[in-house]
Amino acid sequence: MQVNLVQSNYQPDFRANVSDDFVKAAKNYLLKINNQPKLDYFTKKVANFKNYGTDNMGVIHQKFYLNGKQRHALYVTKKGMKPEEYVLLTVKDQFRKVVEKFLHINKYEFDIKTNHIK
Repeated sequence: MQVNLVQSNYQPDFRANVSDDFVKAAKNYLLKINNQPKLDYFTKKVANFKNYGTDNMGVIHQKFYLNGKQRHALYVTKKGMKPEEYVLLTVKDQFRKVVEKFLHINKYEFDIKTNHIK
């Protein structure tokens, strides 16, 4: 009797997508401050988000003003959500602080904050 093992590279595509705008802005910021180790870690963190959430979720950055002061926020969105339904991951007064927070968000924190939108 012959047994043939079949190896499949198929993996389901469940992930939260990080917006291209945020990735580009964060990479530009990290290049500007000449922090290659943090840039490398950021790239790995974006790849890690492929294990977070589902494929119809996305992480976006928005800049807004509150009481005349600029703020930066990271939200998790899902297809069909209205802006007022977005889930807030973090809000900071500086873009660099949003990038730092993004680097420290783990799967557990992401799941806790987004568990009601799955």
